[in-house]
Amino acid sequence: MARTSLSNIHEFVEHAGNAGLYVGIDIHKKTYSVAIRRYDGMVLTWAGPSDPHGLIRSLLDTRTPISCVAYEAGPTGFGLARAVENAGLPCIVAAPNKIPRPVTTGAKTDRLDCIKLAEFAAKGLLKPIAVPTPQEEAERSLLRRRAQIVDSIRRAKLRIKSLLLVMGIKEPAGLVKWSNFAVKELSVIQLEPFAKLTLDSHLRELNWLKQELSVVMADLKAILHTERHKEAVKRMCSVVGVGITVAATFRLELFRPERFNRQEEVTSYLGLAPMVRHSGDRSPHGRLVPVGQKRLRSLLIEAAWLWQGKVPVVKKLYNKLLARTGIPQKAIAAIARRLAVLLWRLSLSVQNPQTI
Repeated sequence: MARTSLSNIHEFVEHAGNAGLYVGIDIHKKTYSVAIRRYDGMVLTWAGPSDPHGLIRSLLDTRTPISCVAYEAGPTGFGLARAVENAGLPCIVAAPNKIPRPVTTGAKTDRLDCIKLAEFAAKGLLKPIAVPTPQEEAERSLLRRRAQIVDSIRRAKLRIKSLLLVMGIKEPAGLVKWSNFAVKELSVIQLEPFAKLTLDSHLRELNWLKQELSVVMADLKAILHTERHKEAVKRMCSVVGVGITVAATFRLELFRPERFNRQEEVTSYLGLAPMVRHSGDRSPHGRLVPVGQKRLRSLLIEAAWLWQGKVPVVKKLYNKLLARTGIPQKAIAAIARRLAVLLWRLSLSVQNPQTI
């Protein structure tokens, strides 16, 4: 995409009058591809360095109303959105899975992408996502680091089991639950010298990951004990089956529960709202769509199993749903949906005691 000068931009927007301009940006690590769309459908595009403040200066220098600046959420984060909003310009960070896509495969370039974003913004077809504050984003990054370590521990354990299987070594009895005794037995297993070195390396990695998980969990608990989160986490943990991990993930991933107006918005955000499909004379049916907070959804389903197993009223509801659907996964998903709504209301009740 060609670069452009400020004079070219002024010449383009001078015919816009008081009609607002729509700006679409295709963001990359080092470059921005920018499209400005006028009310008459004419578009000007250019490429420039990934400099939020430079881009904002160029837009403000046009002295023409900006109706919207839109870009797609991605790995570059929310720095541009915060800078745009601080400059007093409306901004949409579009959810990638909600952006309209063509039915057939066509050409795809940075220029076409930014033009499409500007056009979709002008037609009101972009669904924005909530932009966290720098503090909320930083807290969430620590939570997700914990999840990364947990995944790494799981993979390290699988690699150890795979090595034992390849070497034809029987697993210690307690390795099903990875008891401390079973791990100690692993360290004294007789293997070929180089295979033994491989196993020792895996065990050192596993030990380091466990220690790192303890450190990150301590830091995470310190965040949860701050004034902003302490009461909400305490109330969520009062629910049977909800521990510190579920409460922390729910609190930090939703980060501002008051931004949801209805419980249906919460369950949709978590991917727990069934997508109804109904056509013609067929009976309508719904299924969960794998969108939203996948890890949080998984944690809520695990907590729902504990919830229904220990609370008689919830157990009765689960049995009723199971008798209706005949599928345990559907029944427990419905229980998890109710649990999510309960946790949301408990979070809101910290700000407004009349919520529950």
